[in-house]
Amino acid sequence: MAVEGVQPARLIRDEDPWSFRRAHVRVWRTASDRVVVVISGRAAEDDLETVLPLLRGEYPDDSVDFFFHRPMDWAAPAYYAELTTNGDGTVTRTHLAGDTLAARLGPDLYATEDPDDPSPGWGGA
Repeated sequence: MAVEGVQPARLIRDEDPWSFRRAHVRVWRTASDRVVVVISGRAAEDDLETVLPLLRGEYPDDSVDFFFHRPMDWAAPAYYAELTTNGDGTVTRTHLAGDTLAARLGPDLYATEDPDDPSPGWGGA
């Protein structure tokens, strides 16, 4: 799934869900100086203010766009959100359809989702 006029994204990192603060971290290079980071996992949801600066520091020469994927469980539906760091260090989540992000990143988004996520491929709204 491609978006006209957008350079294809290339998956450059797909980290074990348990090795980075119990989050599944995936990174796509979308331009020579731009990356998109998708953080997945219920455990990471409450620690985004700590995790985002650490990940931003790993890509010091790039513009970094952050997104979060919360897998579905018995208590809550899955969702995707764009993450924005505010001046005070808090993080704002703006929900978006998984297909919107998949159009930007390509089929690797769904192909690398957590195997224990029982939500439909589109990842919620």
